[in-house]
Amino acid sequence: MDIESSLRSLRKALVIAAEAAIRETGSELPEKTQLNRLVSICGEAMCAEENASFLYYLASRRDKLWPRGFVDTVIAKIQGPLEMLSGTLRAALEAERDRARVAAWRVYAVFLARAFTYANSVRDSKKGQDNDRARR
Repeated sequence: MDIESSLRSLRKALVIAAEAAIRETGSELPEKTQLNRLVSICGEAMCAEENASFLYYLASRRDKLWPRGFVDTVIAKIQGPLEMLSGTLRAALEAERDRARVAAWRVYAVFLARAFTYANSVRDSKKGQDNDRARR
């Protein structure tokens, strides 16, 4: 099984899911460094469930660097693409399907970071415009 070719057809769904996760949570987002950390964690995971478990752990911490609503949305949004991937890999061994789901999480985390960067830029631009209007 070639994980890369399986992921190629899934990339659009992962981009759409990541952008929706960022858009739907509005201002309830972690810091950019936290998203970069997620990309790193996804690269080290041995199973897809490890990523969700890690996010739940972060959401439960006192420092609240990961808002619970964001974590719930991020995990919910990747479920559709993961189900699509599992459907295309029905004949693969469970270990291979797991490696593919981990790779999908890694790609998804990168797309989350990109969508966050854009949303932050738009928000900052809007704040600048609002401040300019307020000064007039």
